[in-house]
Amino acid sequence: MATGKLIGADDATAGARASSELVWFSKSTAVATGTMTEFKIKVPAGYSGHVKVAIYADSGGEPAGRISYDNTSYAVVAGWNTISFPSTNILNGTVYWLAVAAEAYVVGYSGSGVERLKTITYSTYTFPDPAGTGYTSDTLGDLFAGWGVVPQTLLPSSIVQAIAYGTPTVATAALIIYPTSVVQPISIGTPALLYPQILLPSSIIQAIVYGTPSVGIVGQAGFIYPQSIVQQISIGSPIILKYVWHVILDGQYATETPGVNRAYIIGRDQYGNPVWGEAQDSTEIALVGERLDFQPDPAIPTTAQAGDVASAVLSKMRLRGKGGVILIPPNCGQELFDVVQISDAGANQSAVTFRVVGIRFEYNPKLARYQYRLILGAP
Repeated sequence: MATGKLIGADDATAGARASSELVWFSKSTAVATGTMTEFKIKVPAGYSGHVKVAIYADSGGEPAGRISYDNTSYAVVAGWNTISFPSTNILNGTVYWLAVAAEAYVVGYSGSGVERLKTITYSTYTFPDPAGTGYTSDTLGDLFAGWGVVPQTLLPSSIVQAIAYGTPTVATAALIIYPTSVVQPISIGTPALLYPQILLPSSIIQAIVYGTPSVGIVGQAGFIYPQSIVQQISIGSPIILKYVWHVILDGQYATETPGVNRAYIIGRDQYGNPVWGEAQDSTEIALVGERLDFQPDPAIPTTAQAGDVASAVLSKMRLRGKGGVILIPPNCGQELFDVVQISDAGANQSAVTFRVVGIRFEYNPKLARYQYRLILGAP
């Protein structure tokens, strides 16, 4: 970025304006695009005073809407004076009106121009929006200008310069590099086909017959036919194994409401400030009321982690709220953590699901005991 003139005059000489307190607008066309940040005023030799500055838009050759201004009274002396101005965007080739309100015998002029002026009371004057009417026309060229930041542009911006990088090296004599717009197929070799081919779903062991592909002559380029036919393959239907109607020799069941249905975990962040997270079981709260538990844990540094731990506490309470023990004949398919469904009319259990959290095999010939003891928990 560079600083330069965006709009206005830059004459080196100036004549004195012999008049009383005035505001006047000088018409000017921007010579560059940028951000105006300075208002420069030329004061003739031997003169000084105070000024206020502004910039207006043009409409039909007359000053119109106020774009930006500064009603602060600035002292100026002979020569060019630079005044800080609110940042204002200026567009190259656009007509603007630079406005100055001043005491007598302050601003200089040189050459010819287009301006509008009006007598004012300087001490109470504020730039109006819009500029309004009632101004006198004049043809003097006022010596003030707008300066600011002018973006730097690299030219030309539309020339593409081709650069020679040299000749590429080809590793294989049979490989030829064509122009970039030609698609060159390259033979990579013959794919190897392994037998047998078996596709298995993730949980089903299902063998599938694909048939024998046709392969080209040995020693020549090999291709697997047909190349363009998509062959649908039947994988089969999954088989769900379900063991039903196992006799329950004996059973005990317990379903209790959790001891805690709302948990607060209080931790501490890296600066020693408390953080907390909360979780609740709204269903249980509606049934039995709120059962609140506070647990401090300084090792937890964030609110999110505190909320996760609170949820884990409620999950643990839920798992403890349901359990039981049943005795059944041995079952070769029974595994730990299986979910089982129990119907026991005598214990008021109808298709109630439990998870097997423990298995104990009991074999005692003297007592004629050959059975599984399944320890049950919440599913």
